[in-house]
Amino acid sequence: MNFKNDFLNALRTGKDYDALMELVRRYRVQGLSHDAAYETLHEIWLEYGFDKKDAEEGTLQDNLEYVMEKVWYGCPALE
Repeated sequence: MNFKNDFLNALRTGKDYDALMELVRRYRVQGLSHDAAYETLHEIWLEYGFDKKDAEEGTLQDNLEYVMEKVWYGCPALE
């Protein structure tokens, strides 16, 4: 499995926050570190150009940034 590819696929197909967070949680349970998860999400954010002032905001960016924020603050917790 590849977290980045699976996350991109879910993001591009319009999965909601809960589905994206569940995907992150599944990979975390399988051993993906908190730092690696955030780094991958940040890489996707940069690849989409969301770091640019002129980037068009939209649902894709909103969903990605929501998940990034949750991961940054330690969610989802491993259960």
